[in-house]
Parts: sequence; structure tokens; C-alpha cells
Amino acid sequence: MSHPSPDSSLVTVPLPSEDDLKRVIGISYDSAKTLNVMKMFAGTDDMYPAVIGFIKAVFEAQGVNPKLREMIVLRVATKYHVLYEWQAQSTLARNVGLSPQEIQAAASDDAIEGIDADYRLAWKATDEICIEGTLCDETLCQLLARYGETVTRKLILIISWFNLLSCFINGCRVPLEVTDKIGNKAAPVS
Repeated sequence: MSHPSPDSSLVTVPLPSEDDLKRVIGISYDSAKTLNVMKMFAGTDDMYPAVIGFIKAVFEAQGVNPKLREMIVLRVATKYHVLYEWQAQSTLARNVGLSPQEIQAAASDDAIEGIDADYRLAWKATDEICIEGTLCDETLCQLLARYGETVTRKLILIISWFNLLSCFINGCRVPLEVTDKIGNKAAPVS
């Protein structure tokens, strides 16, 4: 397995017009700083506020280590071949303190020395949900033993959210960012 590569699709769902983006996002809209995926979400019109609220919840989930969350999303991006997600989340992963080696490890099936056992467990759970749509009993028991019931639920929801996000990005074919819109942020929305 390796990190995602460019998509060769010819048809895309267009990003909304600037007028529509201003209407849906409101006064916080900045064409130069708003991520393309957020622009595409704005194209869902009445669904936009709920999606943004959920994204904020994912990135502010109490008891979930931001590094672990980033390892999950990088793994999902790899499994679903989502270059857009890999591009954005690699920056967010560095911003929360993951090393380049840890980021690259998320795209590998090889046993990599020095990678935290929590990350490997998260990858195992992510792989199972991506491939089977569920967890095997052994993995679920390991998650429950390591994180307890509440954080395990949160981790499963986070893995599931990034699965949905990957499908949305790939389905719409959200265009890659051509400038750095993330900077030193630890989340795509604040």
C-alpha cells in the first residue's frame, strides 16, 4: 500500500459559484482560505451547517488524541485512494506533532519499527471498517480494553466519518488545493 496518487477522472461536480458560497457560508467565507472540500460541502446548501458542526465535533472530541485521529484519517485516505484528503491531512498531521516517518507509516502495510501500538490498533480498526464495514471481535475487545466504551464509540464514529468523507471527496472529485490554506491549524474549521 502507498499513499494516494492523482485521479484521472474527466467528470467532476463543480464547486459552487462565489455568490452561492458567500450565501451559504456567510461572512466567514474567504475564497483564498476556504478549503475546496468546505466549498463542496457548501454546495449541499441546507446540509452545510450540520456537516460543519459534525466536523468541529470530530476535531474537538474529548478523550481522542489528535495524533491518533490524524493517523486514522491518513489510513482511510490511503484505503480509499483519496489524494485530496491525504494532501490536507498530512499538513494537519504535522501540525499536531506527527513525524514524517509516522505519516508515511500510515500508508504502509509493513510492520514498521517504532510506531506506537495505539496507532497500529487504530489502523487495524480502520482497515476492518473500510474493508468489512465492521470490526472483528478481537479488534473491538482491544479497543474497549485500551480506551473504554465512550472513547471506543468516538473512535468508531471518527473512522466512519472519514469513510463517508472519502466517499464524498472521491464522488464529487474535489479539486486539490493549489495553495496552503491550512497553515499551522490543527483542524480544517475552527
